[in-house]
Amino acid sequence: MNEISLHRDDLEAILQFIKKYPTVDFTTISVDSSSGIGSIVKASVFAVVNGDPVTITKAIVDESSW
Repeated sequence: MNEISLHRDDLEAILQFIKKYPTVDFTTISVDSSSGIGSIVKASVFAVVNGDPVTITKAIVDESSW
């Protein structure tokens, strides 16, 4: 099993991102910890915009917070 720890502020940022897209039911959280220094956390939602399928991704934690 893979496990990640998120700061309360990160969880809040994910929730704020999801709330922008009320018709989306699922969110994908991806974590890249390959740098060895810290983890990059991204949240993505899949939506249909003007008939086109799109994935919208937001960086929740990036290198700027290390």
